[in-house]
Amino acid sequence: MSESLVKVRFAPSPTGELHLGGARTALFNWLFAKHNKGDFFIRIEDTDTLRSKEKYTKQILDSLSWLGFDWNDPIIYQSERNSQYKFYIKKLLDSNQVYRCFCSKSDLEVSRNAGDYKYSGKCRSLSEEIVKQKLNQGISFTYRIYIPDGKTNYNDLVYGEITVDHNEIDDFIIVRSDGSPTYNFTVVIDDHDMSITHVIRGEDHIANTPKQIILYKSLGFDIPTFAHLPLILGPDKKRLSKRHGAPGIQHYRDQGYFPIVLINHLALLGWNMGNDEEIFNINKLIENFDLSDIHKKGAIWDKKKLQWISSQHLKNMPTDQIIDSIRSINEGWGKGHEISYLITIVEMLKIRAKSLNDFILQSASFFNDPSKYDKVGLSKCWKDDSTNIIIKSLLAQLNTIDDWRKEEIDSTLKSFADQNKLGMGKITMPIRMAILGSLSGPSVIEILALIGKEVTIHRLNKALEKLPI
Repeated sequence: MSESLVKVRFAPSPTGELHLGGARTALFNWLFAKHNKGDFFIRIEDTDTLRSKEKYTKQILDSLSWLGFDWNDPIIYQSERNSQYKFYIKKLLDSNQVYRCFCSKSDLEVSRNAGDYKYSGKCRSLSEEIVKQKLNQGISFTYRIYIPDGKTNYNDLVYGEITVDHNEIDDFIIVRSDGSPTYNFTVVIDDHDMSITHVIRGEDHIANTPKQIILYKSLGFDIPTFAHLPLILGPDKKRLSKRHGAPGIQHYRDQGYFPIVLINHLALLGWNMGNDEEIFNINKLIENFDLSDIHKKGAIWDKKKLQWISSQHLKNMPTDQIIDSIRSINEGWGKGHEISYLITIVEMLKIRAKSLNDFILQSASFFNDPSKYDKVGLSKCWKDDSTNIIIKSLLAQLNTIDDWRKEEIDSTLKSFADQNKLGMGKITMPIRMAILGSLSGPSVIEILALIGKEVTIHRLNKALEKLPI
């Protein structure tokens, strides 16, 4: 078996839950690997010991699993790779490509306050004797890399040719004074050791890429291909954040969205096939995914679009799958009722449901009497006792129906409307309110046929006792 020509990774920091931006990055890496029959790895960047939490690592991995992203073993943890980082630090030091910087935080702050935001290079040319003196004095230091003269040029698979003059890059720190390696350093070492061929990540990393390429060259490593993804924006065109109502991935699972729904929407945030097609299954996404189709412009997260995509998937989903999924998040749903009854409910609600939670909420009145009546709806259909008179008269007609079928119910309601010179809305709206507790829901005829004559009569009588409020 030949080795894969494509190796990608998703490298989250376990300092919080997996959010939409991270999930989209993981998705594009995973799709790229699958499309090219390559490998997809997970690397946990947990060198920030103060902020990294095991619970977030678990949450991230659980979220990726729920989305259906399989990965190649093993999972790499940066916290377990300190010896490797030390090895390469020594290599760079021995080859005179890094130097010790003894500047304190206050020294650097003075420079910044003076308007010099680049490192001055104060320690760049310290003699060996001075370095030894400072080491003997126990003065703390960082390791900085020498930035050579010239330019760094690379071809980004999304943004095209990018050139950065080295005058714009200072001798950046690769090891902090406490001995911990920095992001730009660890990423280069890890990607090399993992044989990563393509680095696919958010555009906020574009500024890091020239620095990393310099490190690749300093260490004699092959340089991977880079592709930077446009940011996901909120409706206000600013970077998506919690203030836009963008919680972690597990929130959407708990809200009753299927993984394919979230994947479908995330895929469309910055990518499409070059046409108007918007509903995809996994296989189609894998088959058609190409980095060249990624847009440069930021993509806007739209909750309404998510709901629409979800509704389209639900309409085409087998009813038994929906029922099983509902029961996976609500074990007691429909308990005690025939499966045929549950199938009819789901089929009825499919037209307007946007999530599994919608099925649960909208089906509640098919199992139990409404616990309350929507006040806004009441103001439209049950303002005063005149409605009570209509419903009492209607009840007498409904009681005469022996064969409780849609056709008979429909015929009775229409006949009643004609006899009393009433519009159908004057009849169906109060019925819907009495049966469901609101004015939204499926066809009244379908509802009555499903719940049966006995329940219909019971709920209409109950409403007569309580309404108008």
